[in-house]
Amino acid sequence: MITCGIDIGKGKHAVAVIDESGRQLVRTRFYDNTKAGAERMLAELLRHAEPSQIHVGMESTGNYWRAYYDFLKGRGCVVDVINPIVTSASSAGDIRGRKTDKRDAESIAEVVLRGKYACRRDEGLQERKLRALTRQRGFIVEERSAAKLHLASLVAEAFAEFESLFEDPYGALALAVLSKYPTASHLARARKSSLAKIVRANTRGKDADAEALRLIGGAKDSISLSCEITDALARCVTSSIRTIMDLDERVKDVEEAIKGFDPPDLASKLMAIKGSGKVMPMVVAAEFGDISRFRTNPKDGSEAGMHKRLLAYAGCEPRIRESGKWKGRKFISKRGSRQLRTALYLLANNIRQWDPYFKAVYERKIGSGKHHNVAVFYVVAKLIEVLCALYKSGRNYAAIQP
Repeated sequence: MITCGIDIGKGKHAVAVIDESGRQLVRTRFYDNTKAGAERMLAELLRHAEPSQIHVGMESTGNYWRAYYDFLKGRGCVVDVINPIVTSASSAGDIRGRKTDKRDAESIAEVVLRGKYACRRDEGLQERKLRALTRQRGFIVEERSAAKLHLASLVAEAFAEFESLFEDPYGALALAVLSKYPTASHLARARKSSLAKIVRANTRGKDADAEALRLIGGAKDSISLSCEITDALARCVTSSIRTIMDLDERVKDVEEAIKGFDPPDLASKLMAIKGSGKVMPMVVAAEFGDISRFRTNPKDGSEAGMHKRLLAYAGCEPRIRESGKWKGRKFISKRGSRQLRTALYLLANNIRQWDPYFKAVYERKIGSGKHHNVAVFYVVAKLIEVLCALYKSGRNYAAIQP
């Protein structure tokens, strides 16, 4: 058996090869991220062992690793995809502080030879499709958030008091009003009947005429009436609103595609919790994959601490800084999957509003003086504990008394 470590790059990969004693078999070198490059690398490996006797390790760097992974798996090699945090800890042991792509490849080979790590398992086609869609949704949502921030900066100049006039400055009513009247000057000149029609179409239970008069009055008292670039700002505001509305439609389209998948078991267990919705459980399930790989500790084989391994994978475990008598503040590590961490936060923030058990966890932390975000991450930790218990027992969620 020979061991090969590959440090993944965008255009080329560094490759190191060692034997069972850790002796380097060939000089560490680079191979292009192309079919020809992969075939040259494989030909070099086959000079020393049969495909089934070649154990390859690589880091899960973006999506650049997938081409070599599929190629080598298809040729019969044993291929492990390793968390970069594990290999970084190994390369950090170099007392001279060397940090090169070739040295990283050698560190990966050493980690694979020693074992005692949790590797990424093979994913099914449906899992890969679901993760691709959930990450695309996340990308579009981030775009939409950036577009809303940009719109807010424009409105701050075009209509300084706009946000104070609406409960939700980016809700359906606010965007509908801005689309028609993008600045304070435009809204101040609006006809009450036209504005009331917009209010009626985007709200329920409000006196449309009274609301229209209130908005027009707010515009007439705006400091932004003296703005000298109203015409340019109006174009910018309407353009930004069209962008946000387009992104809203794209999010809905991707979410419909996500809902078309049969929910994985993990998603089904999460959906049983009141307030979880249909989309966030699918995102969490897509990012975690098969949580059975977290059941045992790769170092000693024990089953204790499964929830801690899941939290660490998401980067939600506490990061502790202490030295002597000094004790630093605790923060979450943020070393895991950002997409997973965001989905867990949003999911926990939803269910703590509806489920009595998780609501009690949140309120207890708020009562002790914790910030909202900190309290929500305590809910995340409790949610992971409950999830592990459900997984191990094979049961579905039933409301827990606080």
